[in-house]
Amino acid sequence: MEILPSHKIIVRAVIIVLCTLSCIFTGCKKHTGVITEQIQPGIYWIKSSRSNVYVLTDKTLTLIDTGMQGDGEEIIKAIRAIGRKPEEVTQILITHAHIDHTGSLAFLKQATGAQIFAGIREIDYIQGAKKTWRMEREGLGGTLFKLALFFAETFFYSYTPVAVDVPLLGGEVLNCFEGIKVVATPGHSPGSLSYYLPEKKILFTGDALSGAPEVRLPPQAGCADYQEARASVKKLSALRFETCCFGHGEPLKSGADAVVKKLCAALP
Repeated sequence: MEILPSHKIIVRAVIIVLCTLSCIFTGCKKHTGVITEQIQPGIYWIKSSRSNVYVLTDKTLTLIDTGMQGDGEEIIKAIRAIGRKPEEVTQILITHAHIDHTGSLAFLKQATGAQIFAGIREIDYIQGAKKTWRMEREGLGGTLFKLALFFAETFFYSYTPVAVDVPLLGGEVLNCFEGIKVVATPGHSPGSLSYYLPEKKILFTGDALSGAPEVRLPPQAGCADYQEARASVKKLSALRFETCCFGHGEPLKSGADAVVKKLCAALP
């Protein structure tokens, strides 16, 4: 029997819901250790239970994102495994407020005393004034995604709010590795941020781009504004970088800007 386009959308939406529920119900409970890999001198990739966390080692340490709730202890172990101490973490940079990136934020804030940097448009979610299921999502798939998150955040998942110390708009330059440039990349979420290190030619995109299973735009149903997400990717394609580090999937370690440019060229 032929599957009509509308039916395909429904099937895809159901898969999204099931994956979302699986992420919430199992991802924050099962922790068998994290994988830590050096992707450049002084820059480490921590593959946590559901998403990626990055550690930038300079005179002090900078974390980018914090994984799911329950990942915090493994992230601390990973920091110790590279010969550094948790109290050396002075900055935690959040790419966006979705719970697979902020779940261990409260734990790591308490463990390190670091300042929290995040997009000004998502402070209410990080500080607990709003639930993340309230964020806009595109289409029928997005509506079902929101429904799954509503049940998860209402009945199964408890997020601990954290005060944001430094709200970011985009355009700021942060103190680490000759300067981390903050790039506003909204679309996947209203206030998504990417972090760019021009001297090291490395870009951290959060979920503005996905590396799983290959370099691609974030799924439309997971986006607050898909057209805005596309525009953000085009903005990133104008930067020069060899390495691209995603919120999901393996980092692309060479020729990354050419890959992103090719992706943008293929967009209608």
